[in-house]
Amino acid sequence: MKRFIVIALVFMGLIQFSTQAQETNQEQDSIECLKNYSLYSLSFKKKMYDYAMPAWREMFKNCPDVTVSIYSDGVALYKHYMKKEKDASRKEAYLDSIMMVYDQRIKYFGSHPKYPKGWILGRKAMDLLKYRRNNVETLEESLGYFEECYDSQKLSVEPLVALNWFNTTAALVKQDRVSPDEALDVFIKVDEIVNIHIENEKNPEKQALLAQISKACGETLAGTGLNDCNQIELALTPRYEDIKDNQGAINRMLQLMNNLDCTNNELFAKASEQNYKLNPNASAAYFLARYFLKQEQTDRAIEYYNKAIDLVEVDDLRAKYYYELALLTFSYSKDGPKAREYAVKAIQNKSKWGMPYILIGNIYAMESKKYGSNDFEHRTVYWAAIDQYKKAKAVDPECGEEADKQIHVYSQYIPDKETGFFQGIEEGSKYTVGSWINVETTVRYR
Repeated sequence: MKRFIVIALVFMGLIQFSTQAQETNQEQDSIECLKNYSLYSLSFKKKMYDYAMPAWREMFKNCPDVTVSIYSDGVALYKHYMKKEKDASRKEAYLDSIMMVYDQRIKYFGSHPKYPKGWILGRKAMDLLKYRRNNVETLEESLGYFEECYDSQKLSVEPLVALNWFNTTAALVKQDRVSPDEALDVFIKVDEIVNIHIENEKNPEKQALLAQISKACGETLAGTGLNDCNQIELALTPRYEDIKDNQGAINRMLQLMNNLDCTNNELFAKASEQNYKLNPNASAAYFLARYFLKQEQTDRAIEYYNKAIDLVEVDDLRAKYYYELALLTFSYSKDGPKAREYAVKAIQNKSKWGMPYILIGNIYAMESKKYGSNDFEHRTVYWAAIDQYKKAKAVDPECGEEADKQIHVYSQYIPDKETGFFQGIEEGSKYTVGSWINVETTVRYR
């Protein structure tokens, strides 16, 4: 205890050591710790790693409980040497040293309030995988660390650690070392972890990164062949009984089933109704809309889409609901004007999203035969459709491929030059497509 007090006071500049003072052995040890800490930390900050290493080793050996930073710095030091090293056996030795650093950190700082044992184990597993992932024994060892990490931290596990946990599990499924049921259980836990972090994250960029992690987990699941909806339902049904009074947990379960397109089953229906009963919010209404859509109860689906739109507070989600409602309206009732109205509202809520423009273009193209009194007038509607595809590309590069595909298809059906000549309409001039479409476009011929 005396050593800690001395070091703390020195760090705060509250006492000075006198060369003439009579010091105890403990005080001398404290001075050595302070000296080595100063030597290694200064060299480390300046990236003078060869100078930092000897003093760091002294700290690691003789002052293991003074500061947690010697462990994070130690891992960084060994990674630096691993990166430079060409000899495979020496690389392995450095990796063993990294593992030893993690083990000693757990021994002395396993109860750290911010970075406890579970957090350390997650990082240990990821580093083991990073440098030694090409054998089954390493995968199994890492899986053990990930499981301990989850047992300790539960939903506080870092999303990137959770992703690596599931990727490791999926790899072991392919090696017949983990059963499909066990892997599905891990996926459900990981999905819940990531979605909890998404719910709590306020930074849009970090939210987007978390969404990518969630998507990656789903893609990995699909790659294992475990995304069979019957399996999903069987795995989740026992869990439903445990969480049926927890609205947040039910909502996450529904989100998972929705992402996997497993919405046409009894569990999804039961959970959706319970979710809406516990908290009649936008998300609960949306899941009911999805369920009724799968059941081909279209009127009920439209009813709950409208409820979701009325209740939602996030513009991007409102845009999503309007877009899906536009799709449903056009495919079910063939009501082009109403479907376009919903698509326009989707754009108003998310202006940089291209899919509603593509939908409007498709609506125009499919309505072309109903417009006008002759073939020329029918074909002019494709000009308006192509305009929408071009807008989609302009606002949303991710829609570029789909927009180009539609432009290529419908450019073949616009009027030809000979027909345009007889109509007396010059290429490049303005032309209004009338009726309910009522948009101005530019004349172009094939």
